[in-house]
Amino acid sequence: MKQGLVGIHMIVQNEEHYLPRCLGSFQSLASECFVTDTGSIDRTVEIAGQHQATVLHANWNEDFASARNISLPLASTDWILCVDADEYAVEGIDELLAFLPTVEPSITKLRVTIINRIGEQEQANVLFQPARLFRAGRGYRYNGRIHEQLVRGTTGDKDRAITAGTSVESELPIEIAKSISVEQEPLAPLVIMHDGYLPSTMATGHKPHRNLKLLQKQLAEQPEHPFHLYNLGVTYCQLGHVERATEAFAQSLQSTPLEAPYRPTLVRDYAKVLIVLERYDEAHGLLAAERQHYWGYADLHLLFGETLQQQGLEERAYQVYAEAVEHHTDNGTSENIAKIELQSTSDKGHGVQSEPAYVTEQGSATYKPYTAMGRLAQKKGFLQEAAQLYKLALAKMPTYTPAWRGLADVLQQSGEPDERIAEQLQMQWKEGLQREDVEVNHRITEVVQALASCGAYEQALNLLQKQDRNHGIPEADLVHWMLCANRVSAVQEWAERQYRDGDDHLVFKASELKMDWAVACWAHGSVLSSSFLAVIDPEESSTWRALDSLLCDQNKRIIQQDGDSQEVITSQVAAGVRTLAKTIIERAVQTAQLSLAKRLHMKVAELYVEPHERLLHKQWIAEVLYRTGYTMAAAEMLIQCMAEGELQAQSLFILGETVYTRGHYDQALALFQQALEQEPGLQRARAGASLCYLQLAKEVIEQEVTRSPSVAELKAQLTVLEQKLRLAEGLPWRTVFHAKERRNHIAEQSHFAMYDR
Repeated sequence: MKQGLVGIHMIVQNEEHYLPRCLGSFQSLASECFVTDTGSIDRTVEIAGQHQATVLHANWNEDFASARNISLPLASTDWILCVDADEYAVEGIDELLAFLPTVEPSITKLRVTIINRIGEQEQANVLFQPARLFRAGRGYRYNGRIHEQLVRGTTGDKDRAITAGTSVESELPIEIAKSISVEQEPLAPLVIMHDGYLPSTMATGHKPHRNLKLLQKQLAEQPEHPFHLYNLGVTYCQLGHVERATEAFAQSLQSTPLEAPYRPTLVRDYAKVLIVLERYDEAHGLLAAERQHYWGYADLHLLFGETLQQQGLEERAYQVYAEAVEHHTDNGTSENIAKIELQSTSDKGHGVQSEPAYVTEQGSATYKPYTAMGRLAQKKGFLQEAAQLYKLALAKMPTYTPAWRGLADVLQQSGEPDERIAEQLQMQWKEGLQREDVEVNHRITEVVQALASCGAYEQALNLLQKQDRNHGIPEADLVHWMLCANRVSAVQEWAERQYRDGDDHLVFKASELKMDWAVACWAHGSVLSSSFLAVIDPEESSTWRALDSLLCDQNKRIIQQDGDSQEVITSQVAAGVRTLAKTIIERAVQTAQLSLAKRLHMKVAELYVEPHERLLHKQWIAEVLYRTGYTMAAAEMLIQCMAEGELQAQSLFILGETVYTRGHYDQALALFQQALEQEPGLQRARAGASLCYLQLAKEVIEQEVTRSPSVAELKAQLTVLEQKLRLAEGLPWRTVFHAKERRNHIAEQSHFAMYDR
């Protein structure tokens, strides 16, 4: 006789960290709870007992299905919900309690929505809807050593595989034979969060190694089984063996039937690793074919767009991103995980089957393709269109950082003053507040960070001053922004207040704060303070003191020995000073403290004994300047280096890109070719050289067209060349400069050059 509506069933081992949260979240739903413990040595059993769970003890025999089946015959409820300890309910319990009595008796299992966190960012989630809720006493049990399958059968009948257990990001159905009639699986109004596969958790855990061992056993029992091969590839990804993962995915795909429900996710994961390995041609072939089978799978469109973009096919990529929005299947989930839009239950449990519920990354059909389209439009110079696309992304996810930063960047590129950028971002933020289905950060953090990302540091800091102190911005970011805004004295005052007691060196040791504090001291013309020297790592103290002395013209403190004769500093100290100085120089350039960067560069150059070492150091400085947007200063510095000796490949590329931008294609070609002679694998230089050839050919044909305007063949050749140039220009070979770098490029003329004339 049934005694309740829903029972929670789970297997555990050493889950004291997760179990209280899990059991607590289902407390109002469960009429009973069975916890099968497979040998915990922590407080897991005690915690389960505290939550009134029935604890069953079992030996771990490396078989998940065997352990999970132990509690199923003991169920006294109408429904069984199987969960894991690292999962917890976030929404829908009251709705589920009202929904289950309305489900027709012919429906014996239901899907639930699971949000699988795969990253620390708020939107780094994968959404999927496995069948986790099923009627008790209907012959259901689990099968499979790992990634166990829910099967159903009676004595004398062959078990029928219905759904599968968990893989790296999801629970995926295994192959269902065409002859089997698959029953309806309506979506129940329950939302579960899973965070056991966060990268931080996986890095410290043993799950991937355990899974690999079990999968190898499973494959020994069922050689070349496509579902197990797929999960083997997933496990290889978790272990960082991407090449092996690719092989396993390829082998699995060869023998996986088209109707296998896990096949779309296999295609997605296979494409992702191909892109990681930069095997874009293979990814293109795979996705071009497979999208036809799963036209409603937004993730495949998104990945195809990324592949096309890497191949330089930007116009086609834009179209494919649009297809991700237009043709995706609505899995019944909203882009805001806090307010998931549940499948309509207006049919009161009649069990109408929805479209296939693909395993999908959050935002794949909305704010991610909108943002990608915005970037492409911005690159092509369609700035108003780009701004509108970023706003569309934010309308779908008001806390999506890339869209906020893209909007701030395009506004700056459009020539808007910082005050106007701040106004427009705040207007966009206020529009997000009107959405009832989104919990927006009322501390306007996203706007502040977007302003800082585009170099509007004063506006970011001023806006932050109007907020409460608990704004959530890390102190290291605030200090960095103050330094970028040239509030040097404010940085010094803050640091002195924070570390005046000299007992915070353990926190300070791993922080970039010390770099910015030191830059502020030296930019102000001061020596490092006693407070600073008190909190740095004692092992670094001598290096910091030596660099401080070098900068402050106290050379005798570091180069004079015994008071009798001057000698160069020891090689060990000199090496440490050079290494630290490079870090400080780069930080000084990033924060626009160019006077300090120049002064330190000249001082450190004296520590290099050999001329070629000084030349390499100068080239490194030029590369730092170039990456930060000071392109003219970098180019002039590299030209001077050419007069002193041979340039390295990267320096040759930078100089080549600079003259290419100015339309000197013959000079650029020579520089790219020299770079390739030194480093044949430098693909950016190879792409640049190809473009130079096309540009030079175009110039020749244009001259001929001018002389003979009536020759149709010349015009046709010119049209073909222009098409090839558009395609080649789409390749990701150029250095990407955003708002902060563009600001530096505009402002660099007012600064002195970084070299001696």
